[in-house]
Amino acid sequence: MAVDKFTLSEDQVVGAPVAIPDPPADAWKDKSVQREHTPAKVKSNLTYRQIEQEIEMIDNSIASQEARKAELEADLAKIEAVANPSE
Repeated sequence: MAVDKFTLSEDQVVGAPVAIPDPPADAWKDKSVQREHTPAKVKSNLTYRQIEQEIEMIDNSIASQEARKAELEADLAKIEAVANPSE
């Protein structure tokens, strides 16, 4: 299995760092990282925070889907009670 390579983006490495007075402890999450996909040499920029947000959106989607599934299962039970009262 090929392994992707992650490095700080050039704009994060080149030049003097911008001094931010008392940066938040999680400021590192906003640093842009370059991802080199393998086997194809495709590069994209992303941040830790972007991936965190994507995971959060997936979690929210899962929760929403589970709630909808529960609603549909309840509807199935109601329909079965009406359509098949003998059981």
